[in-house]
Amino acid sequence: MSDLVISLGFSGVPAELQENFDAALAYLRAQVSPATLRAYQSDFKIFCSWCDQHGLSRVPATPESLILFLANQAQGGISAVTLERRMASIRYIHQLKNIPSPTDHVHVRATLAGIKRTHGSQAKHQKEPLLDHQLLEMLALTPDTLAGVRDRAILALGFAGAFRRSELAALQFVDLRFDRVGHLICNIQRSKTDQSGKGFEKPIYNGSQFQAVVRLKAWLNEAGITEGPVFRRIDWAGGATEQALSGQWIGRIVKKYAGLIGLDVKDFAAHSLRSGFITSAGERDVQLYKIMEVTGQKDPRTVLRYLRRANLFKNHAGDGFL
Repeated sequence: MSDLVISLGFSGVPAELQENFDAALAYLRAQVSPATLRAYQSDFKIFCSWCDQHGLSRVPATPESLILFLANQAQGGISAVTLERRMASIRYIHQLKNIPSPTDHVHVRATLAGIKRTHGSQAKHQKEPLLDHQLLEMLALTPDTLAGVRDRAILALGFAGAFRRSELAALQFVDLRFDRVGHLICNIQRSKTDQSGKGFEKPIYNGSQFQAVVRLKAWLNEAGITEGPVFRRIDWAGGATEQALSGQWIGRIVKKYAGLIGLDVKDFAAHSLRSGFITSAGERDVQLYKIMEVTGQKDPRTVLRYLRRANLFKNHAGDGFL
């Protein structure tokens, strides 16, 4: 975050308060996720470079400079979705410096709306869901090594709990509560829609096919995990380290096994486990509120987007006469 210099208005911090000052900066940064912060950093660099090139002020920026920046970017083929994120990064920096943000100016908003109307929103391509039968094929190809045992647990649990990759990466042993009948409750301490960290309990049904709980226990036992991160890296000697797997690594694992069963890896990601659970449930007419109990989503419209894709041809208007 060194490129996004934060000014709290202090002319100097006494040495005895330096630790508090550093903590205050850390708390300020924690208001957004690390992934969002990285995106903001990249976007703000682009804006700063453009301003420097044309001799314009970065912060505070003016509505006029933002309008010109938006036009320049749109003419260069940058999508409206990306431009919205770049505006968010500029707004974030102005907020940190306690300066009114020009991104909310009526003419700036109107320019962005005009770009959307002219070029379209160009929403990003959704990754394909991994359906239950595909996951079973992937599980069958995991090797009988410690890494394979881990990968089986990630794939099965990620699907059975409709996990986001960030939730899997952040999962701690203390978050697991196994019940007497073989199921599991995972305490999700923080998620994409719960940035304040209220948390929620995710019920994991073991089932007879995926056996996510059984596979998770096998990984914990073989890796000797009794505390700390649940999913970890494997060292050169084939043993589990204390280092948690990142969300990116989990995505690579999903892509790896998707490729092994003949799928195009560019169409799949870690999120394919989550969307695959929703889609598979939708194909079986599972009630919306029961799906949301597992996903933890608050807005049903998000789930309905997946269900609409799953049921696109179910009871189609043309069935029977086309």
